[in-house]
Amino acid sequence: MSRSFTTHAALVGLFTTGSLSLSLLGGCAPETTQDVGGPVAQAIASAAAESHVSRDLLVAIAAEEGGLRFAPHRTLDLTDHVQVAGYLELRHGKLDTLARAAALAGTTEDALVEDTVLATQMGAAVVAELGAETGASDSPTSWVPALEELSGLSGAARADYARRVLARLQTGGRYDAYAGEVVTLSAHAFELPSVAQQALGSTTPEYAGALWFDTSCTGKCNIGRNATVDTIVIHDTEGGWTASVATLQNDPGKSVHYIVDADGSRVGQFRPEADTTWHSGNAVYNARSVGIEHVGYAADAAGYADGLYATSEKLVTDIRTRHSVPVDRTHIIGHYQVPDGAVIGESAAPCSLLLASCETSASYGGASNHRDPGPQWQWCPYMQSLGGSCTCNDAHAHFNCTTNKKQAVRCDNGVVEVRTCASACVAQPSGEDDLCELATTPPDSSFVPNVTPSKLLGATSTDPGSMTIVPDSTDTGHNVALKRGSGCSTSGTPADARGLALIGLAVAALLRRRRVA
Repeated sequence: MSRSFTTHAALVGLFTTGSLSLSLLGGCAPETTQDVGGPVAQAIASAAAESHVSRDLLVAIAAEEGGLRFAPHRTLDLTDHVQVAGYLELRHGKLDTLARAAALAGTTEDALVEDTVLATQMGAAVVAELGAETGASDSPTSWVPALEELSGLSGAARADYARRVLARLQTGGRYDAYAGEVVTLSAHAFELPSVAQQALGSTTPEYAGALWFDTSCTGKCNIGRNATVDTIVIHDTEGGWTASVATLQNDPGKSVHYIVDADGSRVGQFRPEADTTWHSGNAVYNARSVGIEHVGYAADAAGYADGLYATSEKLVTDIRTRHSVPVDRTHIIGHYQVPDGAVIGESAAPCSLLLASCETSASYGGASNHRDPGPQWQWCPYMQSLGGSCTCNDAHAHFNCTTNKKQAVRCDNGVVEVRTCASACVAQPSGEDDLCELATTPPDSSFVPNVTPSKLLGATSTDPGSMTIVPDSTDTGHNVALKRGSGCSTSGTPADARGLALIGLAVAALLRRRRVA
């Protein structure tokens, strides 16, 4: 399709056009960013030249959004709560940049979601239009109004977003992109605008330290509840922090209580826990649950970051303590476990099959059969940190490495066994135990998860909540260290674990027992 951007070419006085220079910064500008880079950098440079906006401004936006790792062509999933497109993550926010870009391109929103390069070109066109509409000039700070509009956010979060983008432009950096590419951004000397560095809403969050995002309930949730909270539902966003917040603030028909950033550095709250948000695709579960979105992607083989898990665990502990939510896999569940009320009834129990079976079943995942947070979510270490345990449905018959390669997990005769490895866990072919050599020094005995001795000594296959932990001196059991990894086995569900004090020689023997494959 041939597209013309003569309108954008008329934006005289904006960021330097066509070239990669940032002469707009005057005498304080560094040398021109000359690195042509790989396909991602080239796509951004091409979009900048075509729309006559700064290449470096686009890189700063894409880095802040987190979209640089998108593949050139993506698979559309209409069940995603957050639909985003291109390296700039066009979305349905207060300003619907996804719809605006589709109109400019004369194509559909779905086509932009699938075509990252096209969406990036059209995203640059939207940026150029916003710059013209708000009077942006050759000064970086003159772009604050355009960036606020581009964010799609509401309230004070808008100014915070603009400042964060400009802070990246000021400091420069090297950003990981798709297929191992690194996109570079030179530093530019200018004074950041005097705007709030942290988005503050009109209400005090229930979780200390969270950001409050003012969000209307109209067409998105119900004020109040008709049931007692006894469940927490774990979601992932399938979009970056800003795109997810903007969508969940403004897009009709979808809402949630909390969001946790990809690195765990931020928590946001949209509605009071006393309200019923529409997050699970099941009215009964919505009425009795608190929903938490996690910034990430279910299909990402690297899994979720250690910081995200740590922050999520603190948030869940805070919520469940106030509502007395039981710490088990019937009450702390993934979206993929929520019954589809049109198939098996809204009041049915959450899916208790193997993860792969739950995720492929038409009976679960709520009304739209959502599959988040996906197979990379490490339920075993997550539940242990909360003081509970995972189940055999979160493990496999053979030891499988966790995504950080520090532990291995299996289900042996109805008992979940978690081993902490003395060195990196080594993946083996599907159907074989991954290699996890045990450390020999006794562990710190001060941490004991919520697992009863009876389960440790006499669990059967009818007791899916049973778990045994093989101790290790390198893991005290107080803090999970879940790092992003490449995953270990094509057959396993990633998991992780903490150490447990030795409970007598008989228990030690059981813990070290290995089933013959």
